[in-house]
Amino acid sequence: SVARETHTMAPAAMSFVRLHALRRPLGFALLGLCGLGQKPFLSAAGGALPLDELSALHQKFGGDASVWANQPMPQRARSGGTISALSVQIPALERLAPYLRPGASVFDLGFGSGVMTAMLLAAAPSSGVRVIGVDLEDKVKVATENMLKTSGPFRFQREQFEFLGGDAFHCLQRWKDEGKTFDVVYSGCSFDPDTQQLALFLGRLKPTGAAVFNLGNPGKQGMYFVADGGKKCELLMRVNFMMAESPLTPPASDSV
Repeated sequence: SVARETHTMAPAAMSFVRLHALRRPLGFALLGLCGLGQKPFLSAAGGALPLDELSALHQKFGGDASVWANQPMPQRARSGGTISALSVQIPALERLAPYLRPGASVFDLGFGSGVMTAMLLAAAPSSGVRVIGVDLEDKVKVATENMLKTSGPFRFQREQFEFLGGDAFHCLQRWKDEGKTFDVVYSGCSFDPDTQQLALFLGRLKPTGAAVFNLGNPGKQGMYFVADGGKKCELLMRVNFMMAESPLTPPASDSV
């Protein structure tokens, strides 16, 4: 079966709340400050993101065509999954675009069809941005083909991205040992708050960088934006995504 995602916008003004489900310090507290207001989607330069072009690009990967459609679509890879709805990706791109500086390094956990890798590169106001993605092995070929067959205003070159097959948390642990960090990190899966998944993920983020991720168990998930060492933190919306799973990140004991 194909897992589905659903989501609703967070209230325009929500109270200052701490993510009480986190049982270990992550280097800085994650605090939800506010939800999405009725404002245009902006790029790093302060102008509007090219929504028409991004919508067309999203469709080329098999996704929905409008932020109002709110419709996740099935992926082609045998392992299944969905392509996130455009209404999820545009708010994430709006927050991350200012951090896609010249030569920025980006990590895409759970790249799936490759669509968010493409959207990040397309929304980058600067050249030289490179994305590394990790997902299940069977998604690598599909996503690579999707990236290289794009046409129109966005044509991607092989040197702009790298897709790796395997356990993302194995990669994160290896990069931790190597001291490798990223300017932007994004996850299309939801992290289990009873594991070290989020700590491993945010641990690879540079202090001046930005992250968008999903946190929580089914029915209790939120999509968050964190940047500048925790100085910026925002609950973007309520979501219901597939859970990130790995034998390397077992649930913590209640006694810990």
